[in-house]
Parts: sequence; C-alpha cells; structure tokens
Amino acid sequence: MILKLAWKNVWRNRRRTFITISAIAFAVLFAAGMRSMRAGLEERMLESIVKDNIGYIQIQGKDFWDDQILENGFYPEDVPVEKLLELKEILGLEKKLESGTLSSTGMSSRGTFILSYDQSEAAPEKIVNNITAGNLPETGKQEIVLGEELASYLEAEIGDTVVFLGQGFQGATAAGLYLLSGTIDMHIPELNKMVAYMPMSDLQEYISAPNLITSLMVEVKNPDDVDKTKKEIQKIVGDDYRVMTWSEMNPELKQLIDSSSAEGIIMNIILYMILTFVMFGTILMATQERKYELGVLMAIGMKRRKSMVMVAIENVIISIIGALVGIMMVAPIAYYFHYNPIVLQGESAELYENFGFDPVIPFSINPEIAIDHATVIVVISMVLMLYPFLVIRRLKPVDAMKL
Repeated sequence: MILKLAWKNVWRNRRRTFITISAIAFAVLFAAGMRSMRAGLEERMLESIVKDNIGYIQIQGKDFWDDQILENGFYPEDVPVEKLLELKEILGLEKKLESGTLSSTGMSSRGTFILSYDQSEAAPEKIVNNITAGNLPETGKQEIVLGEELASYLEAEIGDTVVFLGQGFQGATAAGLYLLSGTIDMHIPELNKMVAYMPMSDLQEYISAPNLITSLMVEVKNPDDVDKTKKEIQKIVGDDYRVMTWSEMNPELKQLIDSSSAEGIIMNIILYMILTFVMFGTILMATQERKYELGVLMAIGMKRRKSMVMVAIENVIISIIGALVGIMMVAPIAYYFHYNPIVLQGESAELYENFGFDPVIPFSINPEIAIDHATVIVVISMVLMLYPFLVIRRLKPVDAMKL
C-alpha cells in the first residue's frame, strides 16, 4: 500500500515532480558532460601519443632507453615470443625499428626520424589511414613516405628522389636514394616535421643490420593494467631486456593527464556543491508544500515511520527517473561531439599543437561516465532526504493542518 501511495503522490503534483526531475537530470547532464569532455581529451592524448606511436608497453634492450643507438637493439628471435603471447593481457606484439638520419633534396635538408613497419604483416592502420597523397612504399623498391610538413620543407613532390645520409649499425655509413611514394599526416604537428616511413626490411638494409629491431611494442587488452602486465613480461624476458610502460617513456604526458584529472575532480566537487544546493532547494520547497498533507495522514493514523518510508520511496522514484533522463540527455551530445569534435582556433589551437596534440576536443562515449555521475547524483539526493525525515519527525499534525 505504501508503494502504491508513493507512486500516486509522485504524479499527483506534477509541477513539483517535474521541477525535481529537471534538477536531477540537468545535474547529471552537466556533471557527465564535463567529465565526458575531459575523458575524451585524455583518450585522444593517449591514442595520438601512446597507442599509435610508443605503445602502452615496450620491450627493449636493457641499455637502449639510456643510450638509443642501434648497437643497443636486439634480434626478435632471441625473445620468447610464444610465451609472451600466452599471457591473457597481451593481444599482440609489433616489431619496431627506428633510426635518425639526414634527409635532403636539392638545397634543403633536415634531420629525419625514420620509422618502419613489418612488411610481412599488413601495414598498420595508423599508417594506411593517414596517407594524404600517393601510396605506401613497396618493399625492395627504395621508396619512402614523408610527413606532410617535412615533404613541404624539402619541397619534395610525389616521384622526387630524396637523399638519406646517416650512421648505420656498428659505425657503418648509411646512405641511399629513395623515391617519394607518398605523404602522411600523423596528427602530431611536431612529428609531421621530421617523420619518414619505410618497410622494415628496407630500413634494416639501409643501416646494414638484417633482422635487427630496437623494440617490441606490446598491444595490451586493458591499458589500466599495464603495471601488472609489465611485471609478468619482465619475468618471462629476464634481466637482459628492459620492459617499460608508456608513463615511464613519456612522464610529461602522464603528468599532463594527471593534472587534467585532478583539475576535473576539483571542478566536479564545485559542481556537485552547486547542484546539491539546487537540489536541496527543490526538496525544501516540496517538503514545505506537503506539510499539510503529511499532517492529515498522521492525524488519521499513519505512523511517522511509514510516512518517512513513503517519502523515501517517492524520492527514489524521482531520483531514478531524473538520472535516466539525464543519461538520455547527455548520451546524444557525447556521441555527436565524439564523432564531430570541437575544433579549437587561435592561441588555444597553437598551444595544443606546441604540445604535439591535434587542436580538437572530442567527447568520450564511455557509458560508465554517465552511469557513475548519475549514481553520485542519486546518492546526493538520498542524503538530502535527511531534511524531510527531520521535518516528519518533528511535525505536529495540529500545527501542520493550520492554514
């Protein structure tokens, strides 16, 4: 009977109910929307810098990180790859070979960072999807892909010859003429100024080191468990290799993301404080309006405890409806700005580019964000029920029914 009465009370005064539902829904909308924006920005940072470049975990020669020369590389056949792939958290391994050199065309030259991909497998999507002109280089044909800004600086066009000169493995001279087969946009302005791509076998030939690699990039199932996965990998590969997580390889990015998260927490606390007062105002108004009604119910025999239970059930119903409405409001907004991110302009865009990020702010579509914030708002709403409980406990039916 109490449940049925509570349900009827929810819709008996629709104006009051809609005001309370609106307050809760907009609280969820603002809290989840802000967090979705920050989470999307953090995900974009990790995707552009970590996932597509250094990886969440790398296996390197034990001295390579401190002295990044080819002599500190290693041969993949010396690593127990099969044992590594047996780990549940590892989805795959990707060979990496990189080397610095000087690229030149005519009177223009610039230091260039040559990256490679394993030609025995399909070319990574991060390369294929980012080709802006021309095609991928063909293995064995002395072809190269340059970053857009690097190609522009060298004034090189598709089909032009690019001269490479550097130092190879164990002091050998590395030199070669390569045909520009395409240009690539890595979505990191600084990287576009210096990057070049070629098949791994061609780069190994260029540096005179067949089969040599500088690292193995580990594709993990859950990026949040990289520290645990790192320990398991280290046990398998032993002390002859060094296993590093992305936060160790790029501590500046880790610090930037931690700062962003801390700022987001502070902003959410402030927002929750504001929303708490707004929600308390609606509960205060609703409670004062219902004093007469509660006084009548108590006068005809309803006990205070049952009155509290009835009001609590009403608040639970309204809170859940408000939270669901808030989730339905924020979901399409998050989805729209996830696929159509906010594009920054002017000084803000320059600031992002200086840090090596695309000047865009996408929203995250992780459903846990909206659910978590909706849960917090519902809990706050439940805590605010202490006020109507206190009013009911002190309520005197005779005084409450006075007009």
